[in-house]
Amino acid sequence: SCSHSYLNRGRKELRGTRNGDGLQFRTVAPWKPNVLVRWQKHTHLPCVIHVFRNGDLLSPPFPLPLSKSTPLQWDALLATLTEKADLRSGAVNKLCRLDGTQVSGGEELVNGRYYVAVGNEEYKKLPYFELLVPQNS
Repeated sequence: SCSHSYLNRGRKELRGTRNGDGLQFRTVAPWKPNVLVRWQKHTHLPCVIHVFRNGDLLSPPFPLPLSKSTPLQWDALLATLTEKADLRSGAVNKLCRLDGTQVSGGEELVNGRYYVAVGNEEYKKLPYFELLVPQNS
């Protein structure tokens, strides 16, 4: 990806200027950690999704941290959802977006977004977000 080549170019630049005068080294150094931090934020920090229970307008959504560094095992994710959601219908079989479209894999999940855990029953299109998430603004 482009962030990779960007990083490598930065490293090379640092190596090349290490023997040069100190001034040049200092101008490059503060820039490098910035890029590294920004880059890691997208790859290694866990992202969190918020999950509603299908048809349940009494329980607030629960946060589900997802580690970005390990590839998401969809079955394991559904098992964790089953445990946390504790649906009346039993196991969580699928995860839907608030518009009812089904998520088919972990790579489709977006940090900070809201989803609905669905069991054997149909997805119930209800105003989950409007009713269960406090609107501060």
